[in-house]
Amino acid sequence: MKPNILTASILAACIGNIQTFNDQSQLYTPYTEGCAGTQQHGTVMAANDANFDAEHLSEPLSEYIVGAPEDEGLLEAINALAPSIPVGRSFTYRTHDTKEQFQSDSADDGDIREIGGDFAKVRRTGAPVDGRTDNKGLIMVLDNDQGGEDSGVQQRAVLTLRNRLLRSDLRRVMVALDANDTNDAKTWSSGTPDPDLDVLVANDAGGDDRGVDGNIVVWGKSAWIKRMIGARSLATAGAFASAGISPMQAAALAGCDRGIVLPFRYQSTATAKAKVLGDAVFIYHAKQGAMADDPSNIKRFVTNTPSGVFRVYIISELKRTLVCVEHYSRIVAASTLGIRKLTIT
Repeated sequence: MKPNILTASILAACIGNIQTFNDQSQLYTPYTEGCAGTQQHGTVMAANDANFDAEHLSEPLSEYIVGAPEDEGLLEAINALAPSIPVGRSFTYRTHDTKEQFQSDSADDGDIREIGGDFAKVRRTGAPVDGRTDNKGLIMVLDNDQGGEDSGVQQRAVLTLRNRLLRSDLRRVMVALDANDTNDAKTWSSGTPDPDLDVLVANDAGGDDRGVDGNIVVWGKSAWIKRMIGARSLATAGAFASAGISPMQAAALAGCDRGIVLPFRYQSTATAKAKVLGDAVFIYHAKQGAMADDPSNIKRFVTNTPSGVFRVYIISELKRTLVCVEHYSRIVAASTLGIRKLTIT
């Protein structure tokens, strides 16, 4: 396996096992004490907090990463797709099949108490699950002769590593959705398509399974382009108007609160890049400000450190400076009900 490259074969092997995909050492060369001396300048390695002592913690860079600009929009995207839920390192959440929320007792009057009797008892059917946030981190090796000790160089390294970690978590969200969705093929680029109607119908079908409609639509960049091509190909005023609306407006047509197009790419092979989400659309439910037991299809559990969500270490070695960024998170599909996917041609 080449370090720094998330290949298609590695991804395929991980899709069926989210826990394996959460293990950063599956994707990058693990850092061990003293191994940096054998690595080239700019090398990125997987890091574990057991390898770092508090003496290496950089408070200035940990503070810098909190307010540093995030021009790619990765942090905004992942907070929309899988809203974060603060928890401790070990936590318990409840899976949801939501049956008890939608039961009706009118057929047998089960909600009516007889004189001298008790009310019927309702028990939560979701299974409790013990979880633990994963310690994820990466190290960049900087040669001191190329500015490794310079604070500006270190800041750029910190931003690069943070965005790389966020991109990996964004991929994990896509894997979790794809492993639990109901897929339907649609053609938008030719014929007489109605892309917005397809999303509306898919959201309604997902609501029948879940009990409540989805609240977010996620278009892959290629799917969004085909949506526009399909709408513009129809010689109607409504189609032309629909082609120019924003993702939020298109989501509103489907009855959702949020709509987002994912333009992000990752290195899929040594010589090629691929879109994080291409010819596909996901419609599902992700509650903002959720608690560990609230019903949502996707949850991103995070553990804050005393320095914030991300923590930065600086490790000085002979002629080299190691910059490490770490965080704690775990992405789970807490409910598999009603996740809808449209595969677009």
